[in-house]
Amino acid sequence: MPIVNNLSTTVLTCALLGSLIGCSADVSTDYDKQTNYAQFKTYQFAAKPDDDSTSLDAARVENAITRELQTHGLTLSSDKPADVTIRHAIQSQSDYQSSGTSFGFGYGFNNVGIGVSTPTQYREYKYGKLIVEMVANNSKQVVWRSVSQRKLKETMSPDDRENFINEQIGEMFKNYPPQ
Repeated sequence: MPIVNNLSTTVLTCALLGSLIGCSADVSTDYDKQTNYAQFKTYQFAAKPDDDSTSLDAARVENAITRELQTHGLTLSSDKPADVTIRHAIQSQSDYQSSGTSFGFGYGFNNVGIGVSTPTQYREYKYGKLIVEMVANNSKQVVWRSVSQRKLKETMSPDDRENFINEQIGEMFKNYPPQ
C-alpha cells in the first residue's frame, strides 16, 4: 500500500506542476485602456528604409500578423492612410550558459575566511524576442504592445521558426481587441 500512496502522490505533484507551468504566459501585452479599438478598420506596416530589405523572419511575422488582424476584421491598406500602423521587431538578446566542473574550498575562523574556486566556462547564446506594437495614426501614440516571453533561437529550422512565429503572434492577438 505505501507504493500506491507514493505513486499517487508523485502523479498528483506532477499534475500540479504541469498545470502551473501551463499557466505561465507566453506573451505580455499592454494597451491603452482609453482607446476605442472598434474605430480601427485598416492597418499598414511601418515603412522600412529604402536600403533595408525584409528578412525571412520579418516576412513570416507580417504574414502571421496579417492573418490574425484579418480574423479580427482589420484590412491591410495599401493606397490610403490606415487607422493604425503595425511595428514589429525581433530584439536580439543573449544569455550565458556555464559549463565545466567547479571546485571550491574555504576556511573561516572568527568571522574571517578565505576561499578558492576554479573558473567555470561560459558560453554566450543569442536569441530573439518578438515585439509587436500598434500605433494609432491620428495621435501617433502606441496604443497596444505585445512581447513574446519565449525565445526565437538561431538554431531553429525554417519550419520551426515559422511555427514559433505563428504561435506567438496568435497568442499576442488572442485577446484583441482588449476589453
